[in-house]
Amino acid sequence: MQVSTMNRPRAAQYAAMLLLCASAAFAQDAAKPIATVNGVPISQKALDQAVQRAVSQGNADSPQLREAVKHQLLARELLVQEATKQNFDKDPEVLAIVDEARRTAMVQRYLRGTVKPNPVTEDQVRAQYERARTNAGPREFRFRVIQLPNEVRAREILSQINKGKDFAALARQWSVDPSSTRGGEQPDWVTFRSPPQEGQTNGVPLAFAQALDKLPKGKASDPISFGGTWWLVKLDDVRPTRIPSYDEARPEIYNLLSMQELQRATGELVSRLLKNAKITQ
Repeated sequence: MQVSTMNRPRAAQYAAMLLLCASAAFAQDAAKPIATVNGVPISQKALDQAVQRAVSQGNADSPQLREAVKHQLLARELLVQEATKQNFDKDPEVLAIVDEARRTAMVQRYLRGTVKPNPVTEDQVRAQYERARTNAGPREFRFRVIQLPNEVRAREILSQINKGKDFAALARQWSVDPSSTRGGEQPDWVTFRSPPQEGQTNGVPLAFAQALDKLPKGKASDPISFGGTWWLVKLDDVRPTRIPSYDEARPEIYNLLSMQELQRATGELVSRLLKNAKITQ
């Protein structure tokens, strides 16, 4: 039906009203919870975030995964409600964990917004590959790290590790290194000659390489001073060295250099803060 010139404003107003109603309906549908547990809503956003976490851990997004994650959210809400009935929301141990999680989240958010690493160039990647080929040793190492502000805290965390606490969990809780979200895991296998020598460790700090060269598989190092802070290094795995082609190695080298640059920039920031801080022990 053709709308006359005289009626176009009214038609436009009508169309706008329909669009507004449709938008409101869409927003209401998007905000609709996927389920309620004793009246407490479970939002679509909560489900999507939980699925994203599962996918980031190597799971494939699928209807089956989403149904399993949804079931976990429902079960967790039931457990939270039961725990709240018994006043565990006011338990000192719970409150301490909540406070520590809040502090860790604040630090990670601050670092993401403050640390500005330099971009990695193609020339840097190529040069790193050639150095890696030249400096390759007989073994490759996969390791994790925890970065801590001082030796006292590093020895406290090491004591917990020696008592059986999970290194990755402690890295997520305490490490100020960007790898903390991955439990301290470093992005790829590394190799270097044995014994390690300065400038011939394929980008791994010499002190880390020296520790890895002697560590038994699954063990953590003593505290290491590097970059103005303290580190714990854990050897996850070791295997015979295989040298890939440049095209095969390029993505991994790029990620490694990016991580090292991020660690350098983070260490520089922490060192500057420590220098200007008044600390008593």
